[in-house]
Amino acid sequence: MQKGQIISNISNLYQVQLENKKIECKPRGKMKQGDILPVVGDYVEIEELEKEEGKGTIINILPRSMYSKRPKLANLTQMVLVLSLKSPKPDFLLLDKQLAYAEYLQIKPIICINKTDLGNQKQIQEIHEIYETIGYKVIETMAKEKIGIESLKKVLQGEITAFSGNSGVRKIHFN
Repeated sequence: MQKGQIISNISNLYQVQLENKKIECKPRGKMKQGDILPVVGDYVEIEELEKEEGKGTIINILPRSMYSKRPKLANLTQMVLVLSLKSPKPDFLLLDKQLAYAEYLQIKPIICINKTDLGNQKQIQEIHEIYETIGYKVIETMAKEKIGIESLKKVLQGEITAFSGNSGVRKIHFN
């Protein structure tokens, strides 16, 4: 039996990252009948199938440090909330709801202002002032031009991170 972490789930097929390889797994039959189903982020015990290389079965889900029902995620340590300055325009109500949800889950939220080239410096400075004053880290990026990406990579190191927002939804980074 080996231990790993689920890094993706598509149609009840789970990609499990082991120490040095990825295995495609299905949950054990009786696991499907139970209350707890595997989700992305779960640490699991698996058995590799002898006849099919790169395939396995999830035998057990290890205890979770946190769980989110919507979206279904486990063991996150932080959430990067992506806010674009244009295309789509910034949605501060959504950002505030996401910050509240991250606080509820007891995970660290980080605000990433993307597409900074499409906004004005005054608007960017106001976002910094409002959110840094109340204790949130704010990072600026221009993803297409790869500007600010090193700062973003730095906060991802050693963390299990979900990306959320009107620009950058449904991405998870395991590091």
